[in-house]
Amino acid sequence: MQRAGIARSFASAMYRSLGASLVELLWLARRPAFPASRLASLDPDLRAALDRAVASGRGAVVATAHTGNWELAAAVIAERYPLTVVAKAMHVGWVERFCQRARASRRITVALPAGAMSRAQEALRRGELVAMVIDQVPDRGRHALPVEFLGAWADVDRSPAALAASMRAPLIVASAHRVDGSCQRLELLAALDPPDHARRAWVDHATREATVALERFVRAHPSEWLWMHRRWRHPAS
Repeated sequence: MQRAGIARSFASAMYRSLGASLVELLWLARRPAFPASRLASLDPDLRAALDRAVASGRGAVVATAHTGNWELAAAVIAERYPLTVVAKAMHVGWVERFCQRARASRRITVALPAGAMSRAQEALRRGELVAMVIDQVPDRGRHALPVEFLGAWADVDRSPAALAASMRAPLIVASAHRVDGSCQRLELLAALDPPDHARRAWVDHATREATVALERFVRAHPSEWLWMHRRWRHPAS
């Protein structure tokens, strides 16, 4: 936070937001029939972008991040659209099992990294949404693009943009934040349409643009991003 020029006072606000997210997750897990849309909403621009993508039959790659309550954000999207989330398995077994059950109860399909690209492509062929995070270090260095992010160079995963390019699906950048300390709002940060026969140059451009859009969001809502995770480490070779 200091390097990014963010006041350290936002750290305590981040922890309060994380605590609220945990309570929300536990509460919703016990009430799978309770509409997530009672606790979160899509802003009109984001809803319109997703509606257009699904209506086109191409679906969309939703590039998102660890902002707000990301589990609640996925749940509210899945109420309106078929959704596949590409996510790494958690290291603690019982936590992973709990989250998988909670996601399944909200009709969220999870694709683990092994074979995720094939499953994501199948979902896009059906005109569905695929969510991928852009604030995690990729598993392999060959998937990384160095981009300046919050005052330092970070390795950004090209995979979301590469998937969008390969399927000619829009790359929709979205993040969530709390409104009045309680309800969540999911906002459209950027929408990038790949050209026909998009090449590596477009993938790199879209990856940079998505990262720039995320940085603007984090600077506007510094307590809503997960500062504590190891964002600036390097991937395996």
